[in-house]
Amino acid sequence: MNTSASTTHVRTRTLIAAIALAGVLTACERTPQPPASPADAPRAEGSAPPAGLGPGSDASPPPSTAAQSAAPSPEDSSFVTAAAASGRAEAEAGRVMASRAANPQVRAFADRLDKDHTDANNTLERIAMEKGIALPQGMQPAARAHIDELKTLSGAEADAAFLRHFGTTAHEDTIALFERQASSGQIPELRQFAADTVPKLREHLNLARQLEQQLATAGGTR
Repeated sequence: MNTSASTTHVRTRTLIAAIALAGVLTACERTPQPPASPADAPRAEGSAPPAGLGPGSDASPPPSTAAQSAAPSPEDSSFVTAAAASGRAEAEAGRVMASRAANPQVRAFADRLDKDHTDANNTLERIAMEKGIALPQGMQPAARAHIDELKTLSGAEADAAFLRHFGTTAHEDTIALFERQASSGQIPELRQFAADTVPKLREHLNLARQLEQQLATAGGTR
């Protein structure tokens, strides 16, 4: 092979190789690239990161506190405790007197106290539970002592002691407690409960006064 033919052959192979390389480069340029993930996507300065992608965050939004209710005031809690204790004492005293009262009207009054105060306490306990107010059980020691005393008495003596401890004075104190809550309580449900209960308490007070006057006239209160 002469020099001219050899040179031509080399140039031909070089040209073929260059064409092939250019084809490969063109194919690489046309290969589609995968889309950028949200975490890699550019973000405008000052904009908030996507939900769940910020530092220390997860895929769930933080819990809302809008539904959380405020804690009950000390006055509301005190009312619930006092009203429940008074109601329990009145109801239990009524149950005790149902079998001990000598006067039929006193016995009827005792039944009324048992029913009305039991119903009121059931409503109060439901509201207290809904509002997260702790409701201690039991009653005041003085009331417990008076009920224990009733259990040792019968007839006219029991009637007199019952009205003395759970009649006029007790209901005057309870009405004052409920009227104060109805006018200045912070929890609407407790204000309404107090306002709804006051009329029944006034009925109890009037009945107690009438019975005390009757027994006094008959000489049964001494």
